[in-house]
Amino acid sequence: MKYFFTAIFSFIFFSLSIAQASTKDCNLKPSANSKNYIIGYGSLMERDSRMNTNPQAYRVEPVLVSGFQRVWGQNGGNYKTTFLTLVEKKDAKLNAIFYSVNLENLIKTDQRERSYCRIKVDEKNLDFYGRKVKSKNVNFWIYAATPDRLQKPSRSHPIAQSYVDIFINGCLQTEEEFKLQGFAKDCVQLTSDWSEQWVNDRIHPRRPFATKNAVKIDQLLSQYFSHYYNHPIE
Repeated sequence: MKYFFTAIFSFIFFSLSIAQASTKDCNLKPSANSKNYIIGYGSLMERDSRMNTNPQAYRVEPVLVSGFQRVWGQNGGNYKTTFLTLVEKKDAKLNAIFYSVNLENLIKTDQRERSYCRIKVDEKNLDFYGRKVKSKNVNFWIYAATPDRLQKPSRSHPIAQSYVDIFINGCLQTEEEFKLQGFAKDCVQLTSDWSEQWVNDRIHPRRPFATKNAVKIDQLLSQYFSHYYNHPIE
């Protein structure tokens, strides 16, 4: 009975989150002459992962974002993995980093995070760990869940250790660089829906970006082999 009510509550929570995410304008074009920042809370926190998309994104700053909850809930589709995402939730918060981007690199990041929805975060929801940030004509963007991809980890789409490693490594990098004791622990504690549906894939990573041009390779081969995405993952 306890499991039944837990499952019902979980379904209601995710349904409300989906409704909230779907009301947001997705991937809006920034206003002219505005300065743009991306807030990274998952793989974008990790230096090498972030700079693989945007080589200029070396310099970052820490930020605490309120009104959102980081969750294991982004269904990876054909890649059989559940990634991190976020949903709007009152009184929730998450620690992250932010960095400056030009329009070209914003578009590149949109392409990388194409299964997410880039939304604008109000500055009142941001705490810069005591640092001052110029806010005039500035946009802070974050990638949120989309209704068709929001799903908890499962046997078919587990949490992948290789992705966890990137996430936590980014947290450790931030903790060390800015002398923020406990920042990495906060990354764990401010993330919900950790699950026993978790695979250790360090030897053979499930992450599509672990192999250069993996997405293009998959798109090409799937045109010729209907069974391509059904191959077992080892």
